[in-house]
Amino acid sequence: MNLVADKRVIVIADTSTFTLTDTKNRIKDTSGLIQVAWNGYINYHGLELHTNVVYDRDTRTALGVSHSSFVKRNKETRGEKGEKTKRNSEYIEQKESYRWIEGFKQSIQVLNKAEHITLIADRECDMIEALDRLPDDKVDLVLRSYHNRNVIDESGEQGKLKELISTSAVVGITKLKVKTKKRKKRRALMETRIASFTIPWGKYKKTKEKNHPEGIKMYAVEIREKTHKGYKNEPPLVWLLLTTIEVTNMEEAREVVSLYERRWLIEEFFKLLKTDCYNIENTELTRGKSIRKLLLLTMKAAIKIQQLKAARDGTTKNKIDLTFTQDEIECLIKINKSLEGNTVKQQNPHSKDDLAYAAWIIARLGGWKEFYNKKRPPGNKTFVSGLQRFEAIHFGYKIKDVS
Repeated sequence: MNLVADKRVIVIADTSTFTLTDTKNRIKDTSGLIQVAWNGYINYHGLELHTNVVYDRDTRTALGVSHSSFVKRNKETRGEKGEKTKRNSEYIEQKESYRWIEGFKQSIQVLNKAEHITLIADRECDMIEALDRLPDDKVDLVLRSYHNRNVIDESGEQGKLKELISTSAVVGITKLKVKTKKRKKRRALMETRIASFTIPWGKYKKTKEKNHPEGIKMYAVEIREKTHKGYKNEPPLVWLLLTTIEVTNMEEAREVVSLYERRWLIEEFFKLLKTDCYNIENTELTRGKSIRKLLLLTMKAAIKIQQLKAARDGTTKNKIDLTFTQDEIECLIKINKSLEGNTVKQQNPHSKDDLAYAAWIIARLGGWKEFYNKKRPPGNKTFVSGLQRFEAIHFGYKIKDVS
Protein backbone atom coordinates (compact mmCIF):
# COMPACT_ATOMS: atom_id res chain seq x y z
CA MET A 1 0.00 0.00 0.00
CA ASN A 2 1.75 3.16 -1.25
CA LEU A 3 -0.63 5.26 0.85
CA VAL A 4 1.25 4.21 4.00
CA ALA A 5 4.79 4.99 2.83
CA ASP A 6 6.72 6.72 5.63
CA LYS A 7 3.59 7.06 7.77
CA ARG A 8 2.77 5.90 11.27
CA VAL A 9 -0.27 3.68 10.92
CA ILE A 10 -2.56 1.69 13.18
CA VAL A 11 -4.08 -1.64 12.14
CA ILE A 12 -7.31 -2.49 13.92
CA ALA A 13 -8.54 -6.08 13.73
CA ASP A 14 -11.90 -7.53 14.64
CA THR A 15 -14.43 -10.20 13.66
CA SER A 16 -18.06 -9.41 12.92
CA THR A 17 -20.99 -11.75 12.34
CA PHE A 18 -23.46 -11.09 9.52
CA THR A 19 -26.71 -12.96 10.17
CA LEU A 20 -28.66 -13.08 6.93
CA THR A 21 -32.39 -12.37 7.05
CA ASP A 22 -33.69 -15.24 4.91
CA THR A 23 -37.31 -14.20 4.49
CA LYS A 24 -39.49 -16.67 2.57
CA ASN A 25 -36.49 -19.02 2.16
CA ARG A 26 -34.99 -16.63 -0.37
CA ILE A 27 -31.43 -18.02 -0.13
CA LYS A 28 -31.29 -21.06 -2.41
CA ASP A 29 -27.56 -21.76 -2.32
CA THR A 30 -25.77 -21.63 1.05
CA SER A 31 -22.31 -22.52 -0.29
CA GLY A 32 -19.79 -20.09 1.19
CA LEU A 33 -22.00 -19.45 4.23
CA ILE A 34 -21.78 -20.90 7.73
CA GLN A 35 -24.24 -21.51 10.56
CA VAL A 36 -24.08 -18.43 12.79
CA ALA A 37 -27.08 -19.07 15.07
CA TRP A 38 -29.69 -21.67 15.98
CA ASN A 39 -32.86 -21.06 17.99
CA GLY A 40 -33.85 -24.71 18.45
CA TYR A 41 -35.88 -24.86 15.26
CA ILE A 42 -34.07 -22.91 12.57
CA ASN A 43 -30.44 -22.73 11.49
CA TYR A 44 -29.46 -19.15 10.67
CA HIS A 45 -26.86 -18.84 7.96
CA GLY A 46 -24.48 -15.97 7.51
CA LEU A 47 -20.85 -14.91 7.45
CA GLU A 48 -18.15 -14.20 9.97
CA LEU A 49 -15.77 -11.63 8.54
CA HIS A 50 -12.36 -11.10 10.12
CA THR A 51 -10.69 -7.98 8.78
CA ASN A 52 -7.82 -5.61 9.44
CA VAL A 53 -8.50 -1.95 8.66
CA VAL A 54 -5.61 0.52 8.37
CA TYR A 55 -5.79 4.10 9.68
CA ASP A 56 -3.34 6.98 9.78
CA ARG A 57 -2.22 7.18 13.40
CA ASP A 58 -1.96 10.98 13.37
CA THR A 59 -5.16 11.91 11.49
CA ARG A 60 -7.27 8.76 12.12
CA THR A 61 -8.06 8.68 8.40
CA ALA A 62 -9.00 5.28 6.92
CA LEU A 63 -6.38 4.16 4.40
CA GLY A 64 -7.76 0.78 3.39
CA VAL A 65 -8.11 -2.88 4.30
CA SER A 66 -4.84 -4.81 4.66
CA HIS A 67 -6.33 -8.26 5.24
CA SER A 68 -9.74 -9.95 5.21
CA SER A 69 -10.89 -13.52 5.58
CA PHE A 70 -14.13 -15.40 6.14
CA VAL A 71 -14.21 -17.76 9.11
CA LYS A 72 -14.64 -21.36 8.03
CA ARG A 73 -16.54 -23.65 10.36
CA ASN A 74 -18.06 -27.00 9.47
CA LYS A 75 -19.77 -27.50 12.81
CA GLU A 76 -20.28 -25.62 16.06
CA THR A 77 -18.37 -27.75 18.56
CA ARG A 78 -18.12 -25.51 21.59
CA GLY A 79 -19.61 -27.11 24.66
CA GLU A 80 -19.29 -30.67 23.39
CA LYS A 81 -17.79 -33.19 25.78
CA GLY A 82 -14.00 -33.22 25.61
CA GLU A 83 -13.84 -30.34 23.13
CA LYS A 84 -12.11 -27.92 25.53
CA THR A 85 -9.44 -30.51 26.36
CA LYS A 86 -8.93 -31.15 22.66
CA ARG A 87 -8.46 -27.44 21.89
CA ASN A 88 -5.91 -27.08 24.69
CA SER A 89 -3.80 -29.84 23.15
CA GLU A 90 -3.74 -28.29 19.67
CA TYR A 91 -1.15 -25.99 18.15
CA ILE A 92 -2.35 -22.42 17.68
CA GLU A 93 -2.18 -22.93 13.89
CA GLN A 94 -4.93 -25.56 14.21
CA LYS A 95 -7.31 -23.24 16.08
CA GLU A 96 -9.87 -20.83 14.67
CA SER A 97 -8.33 -18.00 16.73
CA TYR A 98 -5.15 -18.24 14.65
CA ARG A 99 -6.88 -15.86 12.23
CA TRP A 100 -5.75 -12.98 14.46
CA ILE A 101 -2.07 -13.85 14.12
CA GLU A 102 -2.32 -14.78 10.45
CA GLY A 103 -4.17 -11.57 9.59
CA PHE A 104 -1.73 -9.34 11.45
CA LYS A 105 1.25 -11.11 9.87
CA GLN A 106 -0.09 -10.52 6.38
CA SER A 107 -0.88 -6.91 7.24
CA ILE A 108 2.69 -6.33 8.41
CA GLN A 109 3.97 -7.63 5.05
CA VAL A 110 1.54 -5.46 3.07
CA LEU A 111 2.45 -2.37 5.12
CA ASN A 112 6.23 -2.85 5.01
CA LYS A 113 6.79 0.70 3.68
CA ALA A 114 5.18 2.30 6.72
CA GLU A 115 7.40 4.09 9.20
CA HIS A 116 5.76 2.34 12.16
CA ILE A 117 2.84 -0.04 12.69
CA THR A 118 0.68 -0.33 15.81
CA LEU A 119 -1.58 -3.38 15.96
CA ILE A 120 -4.77 -2.97 17.99
CA ALA A 121 -7.02 -5.85 19.03
CA ASP A 122 -9.64 -6.88 21.55
CA ARG A 123 -9.44 -9.61 24.20
CA GLU A 124 -9.76 -12.50 21.76
CA CYS A 125 -6.22 -11.76 20.55
CA ASP A 126 -4.75 -12.21 24.03
CA MET A 127 -2.67 -15.25 23.08
CA ILE A 128 0.94 -15.74 24.11
CA GLU A 129 1.80 -16.70 20.52
CA ALA A 130 0.53 -13.30 19.31
CA LEU A 131 2.55 -11.48 21.96
CA ASP A 132 5.63 -13.48 20.99
CA ARG A 133 5.47 -13.42 17.19
CA LEU A 134 3.99 -10.10 16.10
CA PRO A 135 5.94 -7.23 17.70
CA ASP A 136 9.41 -6.15 16.54
CA ASP A 137 11.42 -2.93 16.25
CA LYS A 138 8.89 -1.52 13.76
CA VAL A 139 5.70 -3.10 15.12
CA ASP A 140 3.97 -2.51 18.46
CA LEU A 141 0.93 -4.24 19.90
CA VAL A 142 -1.93 -2.88 22.03
CA LEU A 143 -4.69 -5.24 23.15
CA ARG A 144 -7.14 -5.71 25.95
CA SER A 145 -6.18 -8.38 28.46
CA TYR A 146 -8.36 -11.47 28.78
CA HIS A 147 -6.26 -13.89 30.84
CA ASN A 148 -5.05 -13.35 34.38
CA ARG A 149 -1.62 -14.59 33.36
CA ASN A 150 1.36 -15.67 35.40
CA VAL A 151 3.91 -12.86 35.22
CA ILE A 152 7.36 -12.13 36.61
CA ASP A 153 7.78 -8.62 37.98
CA GLU A 154 10.93 -6.51 37.83
CA SER A 155 12.18 -7.95 41.13
CA GLY A 156 11.94 -11.51 39.77
CA GLU A 157 8.89 -12.49 41.80
CA GLN A 158 6.20 -14.55 40.06
CA GLY A 159 2.53 -13.78 40.52
CA LYS A 160 -0.70 -13.02 38.71
CA LEU A 161 -1.14 -10.06 36.36
CA LYS A 162 -4.25 -8.62 38.03
CA GLU A 163 -2.69 -8.79 41.48
CA LEU A 164 0.45 -7.06 40.20
CA ILE A 165 -1.44 -4.18 38.58
CA SER A 166 -3.83 -3.78 41.54
CA THR A 167 -0.91 -3.26 43.93
CA SER A 168 0.74 -0.68 41.67
CA ALA A 169 0.48 2.99 42.60
CA VAL A 170 -2.00 5.29 40.86
CA VAL A 171 -0.02 7.45 38.44
CA GLY A 172 -2.87 9.77 37.51
CA ILE A 173 -6.57 10.30 36.93
CA THR A 174 -8.12 10.80 33.52
CA LYS A 175 -11.62 11.33 32.16
CA LEU A 176 -13.28 8.83 29.85
CA LYS A 177 -16.45 9.53 27.89
CA VAL A 178 -18.84 6.59 28.40
CA LYS A 179 -21.47 6.24 25.69
CA THR A 180 -22.68 2.70 24.99
CA LYS A 181 -26.04 0.93 25.02
CA LYS A 182 -25.11 -1.17 28.05
CA ARG A 183 -23.65 1.60 30.20
CA LYS A 184 -24.98 4.81 31.70
CA LYS A 185 -23.87 7.84 29.71
CA ARG A 186 -21.31 9.83 31.71
CA ARG A 187 -17.78 11.20 31.90
CA ALA A 188 -16.07 8.76 34.22
CA LEU A 189 -13.08 9.61 36.41
CA MET A 190 -10.58 6.81 35.79
CA GLU A 191 -7.62 5.91 38.01
CA THR A 192 -4.59 4.88 35.97
CA ARG A 193 -2.04 2.27 37.04
CA ILE A 194 0.94 0.94 35.10
CA ALA A 195 3.29 -2.03 35.45
CA SER A 196 6.09 -3.75 33.57
CA PHE A 197 6.76 -7.49 33.68
CA THR A 198 7.76 -10.61 31.75
CA ILE A 199 5.28 -13.25 30.64
CA PRO A 200 6.86 -16.72 30.96
CA TRP A 201 5.97 -19.65 28.76
CA GLY A 202 3.87 -22.35 30.37
CA LYS A 203 5.74 -25.53 31.14
CA TYR A 204 3.41 -27.64 29.00
CA LYS A 205 2.59 -25.04 26.35
CA LYS A 206 2.43 -26.68 22.93
CA THR A 207 3.97 -24.42 20.28
CA LYS A 208 5.97 -24.72 17.08
CA GLU A 209 8.11 -21.61 17.62
CA LYS A 210 9.28 -19.28 20.36
CA ASN A 211 10.85 -15.98 19.36
CA HIS A 212 11.41 -15.14 23.02
CA PRO A 213 11.96 -18.44 24.86
CA GLU A 214 13.18 -16.57 27.95
CA GLY A 215 9.81 -14.81 28.27
CA ILE A 216 8.05 -11.84 26.68
CA LYS A 217 8.62 -8.32 27.99
CA MET A 218 5.31 -6.43 28.26
CA TYR A 219 3.73 -3.38 29.87
CA ALA A 220 0.24 -3.04 31.33
CA VAL A 221 -2.03 -0.02 31.68
CA GLU A 222 -5.15 -0.29 33.79
CA ILE A 223 -7.82 2.39 33.98
CA ARG A 224 -10.53 1.82 36.59
CA GLU A 225 -13.47 4.05 37.46
CA LYS A 226 -12.66 5.79 40.73
CA THR A 227 -16.28 5.74 41.92
CA HIS A 228 -18.79 3.55 40.14
CA LYS A 229 -21.57 5.79 38.83
CA GLY A 230 -23.22 3.48 36.36
CA TYR A 231 -26.44 1.52 36.61
CA LYS A 232 -26.86 -0.77 39.63
CA ASN A 233 -26.54 -3.91 37.47
CA GLU A 234 -23.73 -2.44 35.37
CA PRO A 235 -20.30 -4.02 36.01
CA PRO A 236 -17.45 -1.72 37.06
CA LEU A 237 -15.73 0.06 34.20
CA VAL A 238 -12.21 -1.38 33.91
CA TRP A 239 -9.78 -1.58 31.01
CA LEU A 240 -6.63 -3.65 31.43
CA LEU A 241 -4.43 -3.18 28.39
CA LEU A 242 -1.29 -5.07 27.40
CA THR A 243 1.26 -3.39 25.17
CA THR A 244 4.82 -3.58 23.91
CA ILE A 245 5.03 0.24 24.03
CA GLU A 246 7.19 1.32 26.94
CA VAL A 247 5.03 2.93 29.62
CA THR A 248 6.72 4.67 32.55
CA ASN A 249 4.48 7.67 33.30
CA MET A 250 0.96 9.07 32.99
CA GLU A 251 1.55 10.73 29.62
CA GLU A 252 2.70 7.47 28.02
CA ALA A 253 -0.19 5.59 29.65
CA ARG A 254 -2.67 8.14 28.26
CA GLU A 255 -1.28 7.59 24.74
CA VAL A 256 -1.77 3.81 25.02
CA VAL A 257 -5.37 4.31 26.18
CA SER A 258 -5.93 6.75 23.31
CA LEU A 259 -4.68 4.16 20.83
CA TYR A 260 -7.00 1.49 22.18
CA GLU A 261 -9.95 3.92 22.14
CA ARG A 262 -9.59 4.02 18.37
CA ARG A 263 -11.08 0.54 18.19
CA TRP A 264 -14.41 2.34 17.77
CA LEU A 265 -13.26 3.12 14.20
CA ILE A 266 -13.62 -0.52 13.15
CA GLU A 267 -16.93 -0.77 15.00
CA GLU A 268 -18.11 2.16 12.89
CA PHE A 269 -16.76 0.38 9.80
CA PHE A 270 -18.85 -2.73 10.53
CA LYS A 271 -21.87 -0.58 11.39
CA LEU A 272 -21.63 0.98 7.92
CA LEU A 273 -21.83 -2.49 6.40
CA LYS A 274 -24.81 -3.40 8.57
CA THR A 275 -27.59 -1.31 10.07
CA ASP A 276 -26.19 2.18 9.56
CA CYS A 277 -26.08 2.26 5.78
CA TYR A 278 -25.59 -0.71 3.45
CA ASN A 279 -27.66 -3.30 5.36
CA ILE A 280 -25.86 -6.34 3.96
CA GLU A 281 -27.81 -8.65 6.27
CA ASN A 282 -31.01 -7.87 4.34
CA THR A 283 -29.55 -8.36 0.87
CA GLU A 284 -31.88 -9.73 -1.81
CA LEU A 285 -29.16 -11.94 -3.32
CA THR A 286 -29.94 -15.67 -3.26
CA ARG A 287 -26.48 -17.30 -3.47
CA GLY A 288 -23.93 -17.45 -0.69
CA LYS A 289 -20.95 -16.83 -2.97
CA SER A 290 -22.63 -13.75 -4.45
CA ILE A 291 -23.29 -12.37 -0.96
CA ARG A 292 -19.61 -12.79 -0.08
CA LYS A 293 -18.60 -10.84 -3.19
CA LEU A 294 -21.11 -8.11 -2.42
CA LEU A 295 -19.73 -7.76 1.10
CA LEU A 296 -16.16 -7.36 -0.17
CA LEU A 297 -17.24 -4.70 -2.67
CA THR A 298 -19.20 -2.85 0.00
CA MET A 299 -16.13 -2.77 2.25
CA LYS A 300 -14.40 -0.58 -0.35
CA ALA A 301 -17.33 1.85 -0.26
CA ALA A 302 -17.29 1.88 3.56
CA ILE A 303 -13.63 2.96 3.53
CA LYS A 304 -14.57 5.87 1.24
CA ILE A 305 -17.33 6.94 3.63
CA GLN A 306 -14.93 6.92 6.59
CA GLN A 307 -12.42 8.96 4.59
CA LEU A 308 -15.03 11.56 3.69
CA LYS A 309 -16.33 11.76 7.24
CA ALA A 310 -12.80 12.24 8.63
CA ALA A 311 -12.16 15.03 6.10
CA ARG A 312 -15.47 16.89 6.47
CA ASP A 313 -14.16 19.66 8.76
CA GLY A 314 -10.96 20.23 6.77
CA THR A 315 -8.57 19.60 9.68
CA THR A 316 -6.91 16.42 8.37
CA LYS A 317 -5.59 18.11 5.19
CA ASN A 318 -5.86 14.87 3.22
CA LYS A 319 -5.62 15.32 -0.52
CA ILE A 320 -8.57 14.68 -2.78
CA ASP A 321 -6.71 12.01 -4.78
CA LEU A 322 -6.71 9.81 -1.64
CA THR A 323 -10.29 8.85 -2.49
CA PHE A 324 -11.06 9.96 -6.05
CA THR A 325 -9.48 9.45 -9.48
CA GLN A 326 -8.51 12.37 -11.69
CA ASP A 327 -11.58 11.82 -13.86
CA GLU A 328 -13.81 11.84 -10.78
CA ILE A 329 -12.13 15.01 -9.52
CA GLU A 330 -12.90 16.81 -12.78
CA CYS A 331 -16.53 15.75 -12.45
CA LEU A 332 -16.66 16.95 -8.83
CA ILE A 333 -15.37 20.40 -9.83
CA LYS A 334 -18.13 20.76 -12.41
CA ILE A 335 -20.79 19.59 -9.94
CA ASN A 336 -19.55 22.05 -7.32
CA LYS A 337 -20.53 25.02 -9.49
CA SER A 338 -24.16 23.92 -9.49
CA LEU A 339 -24.23 23.48 -5.70
CA GLU A 340 -22.72 26.80 -4.67
CA GLY A 341 -24.79 29.95 -4.09
CA ASN A 342 -24.01 33.61 -4.54
CA THR A 343 -22.92 34.42 -0.99
CA VAL A 344 -19.66 33.42 0.67
CA LYS A 345 -21.46 31.14 3.15
CA GLN A 346 -23.09 29.27 0.27
CA GLN A 347 -19.76 28.42 -1.38
CA ASN A 348 -17.45 25.47 -0.84
CA PRO A 349 -14.93 26.77 1.74
CA HIS A 350 -12.18 24.25 0.95
CA SER A 351 -9.31 24.12 -1.55
CA LYS A 352 -9.85 21.97 -4.64
CA ASP A 353 -6.81 19.90 -3.69
CA ASP A 354 -8.24 18.88 -0.32
CA LEU A 355 -10.50 15.90 0.33
CA ALA A 356 -12.67 18.25 2.39
CA TYR A 357 -13.62 19.92 -0.90
CA ALA A 358 -15.05 16.63 -2.17
CA ALA A 359 -16.65 15.85 1.21
CA TRP A 360 -18.59 19.14 1.02
CA ILE A 361 -19.86 18.28 -2.48
CA ILE A 362 -20.81 14.68 -1.64
CA ALA A 363 -22.63 15.83 1.51
CA ARG A 364 -24.59 18.44 -0.48
CA LEU A 365 -25.54 15.77 -3.02
CA GLY A 366 -26.74 13.66 -0.09
CA GLY A 367 -29.14 16.37 1.00
CA TRP A 368 -27.00 18.16 3.60
CA LYS A 369 -28.37 21.67 4.11
CA GLU A 370 -26.89 22.62 7.50
CA PHE A 371 -23.63 23.96 6.05
CA TYR A 372 -24.31 27.21 7.92
CA ASN A 373 -24.11 25.35 11.24
CA LYS A 374 -20.76 23.76 12.19
CA LYS A 375 -22.47 21.89 15.03
CA ARG A 376 -24.47 19.81 12.52
CA PRO A 377 -21.90 18.16 10.22
CA PRO A 378 -22.94 15.50 7.67
CA GLY A 379 -23.05 11.90 8.89
CA ASN A 380 -22.59 8.46 7.41
CA LYS A 381 -26.03 8.13 5.83
CA THR A 382 -25.71 11.53 4.18
CA PHE A 383 -22.35 10.58 2.67
CA VAL A 384 -23.68 7.21 1.46
CA SER A 385 -26.64 8.88 -0.24
CA GLY A 386 -24.40 11.55 -1.76
CA LEU A 387 -21.81 9.06 -2.96
CA GLN A 388 -24.46 6.93 -4.68
CA ARG A 389 -25.85 10.00 -6.42
CA PHE A 390 -22.36 11.11 -7.45
CA GLU A 391 -21.58 7.69 -8.96
CA ALA A 392 -24.71 7.96 -11.10
CA ILE A 393 -23.75 11.47 -12.23
CA HIS A 394 -20.17 10.39 -12.93
CA PHE A 395 -21.40 7.49 -15.07
CA GLY A 396 -23.27 9.97 -17.26
CA TYR A 397 -20.27 12.29 -17.26
CA LYS A 398 -18.02 9.55 -18.63
CA ILE A 399 -20.32 8.69 -21.53
CA LYS A 400 -21.23 12.29 -22.47
CA ASP A 401 -19.04 12.16 -25.58
CA VAL A 402 -20.21 8.74 -26.74
CA SER A 403 -22.32 9.13 -29.87
